[in-house]
Amino acid sequence: MNRNSFILFSLLSFLTLCNISCLSIAKDVKSWIEVGDIEDVRGKYHFLTEDQIKIYLPDAFKRYSRAGYEKLIDSLASKENYELEIKRLEFLRNMEGHFYIFFDEETRSTYTINTMPYMPMHKGDAQYILGMISMNNDKISRTTDLEFTKITAKYSAHAGTQIFKAIHKIENTKKQLTSFNSSYIVSANSKTIYVQLLTGFDVNFDPFLQKMIL
Repeated sequence: MNRNSFILFSLLSFLTLCNISCLSIAKDVKSWIEVGDIEDVRGKYHFLTEDQIKIYLPDAFKRYSRAGYEKLIDSLASKENYELEIKRLEFLRNMEGHFYIFFDEETRSTYTINTMPYMPMHKGDAQYILGMISMNNDKISRTTDLEFTKITAKYSAHAGTQIFKAIHKIENTKKQLTSFNSSYIVSANSKTIYVQLLTGFDVNFDPFLQKMIL
């Protein structure tokens, strides 16, 4: 499997496993949700030692070991949803590279980041990935109670940095639950990272991503 195919497979498998947020979402609006641009960002850096990367997250996010995160969600989610989340973690953990988990208990939001072999990304790659995601979502919708809505999808390249971003709204019509899946692939400085943000609300996370140091 070449690197482009590996990235594609990762995205599709993620969306299949994580059909809906497994946690009930806090209703209170938190300050980081309302961030409009990079000038409004308030948070802190986390240094990923193994990969020499600095990520910038809202203060409420804390880093968890896999065991610590599993214990936490076991206390917050139903048995069924806990098992789905364990499957998602298992898949992400088995990807080539390092895997990190951060969680905001106030809003029940999960941020995961995978580092992987460097892969320069072109506009055609992004278009292909998005097309396959749409086909996969349609396939899932036909056999489940889930409805997928693309909120945004874009590719950008500037000064040696390429970014693919896709945000989808996922609604479980039977259970009347809604979640948002924000996916990012970033390639820069001979490094490629794969970010997933799961929330119960639509949020502009770009300003936090822009402060990342690869």
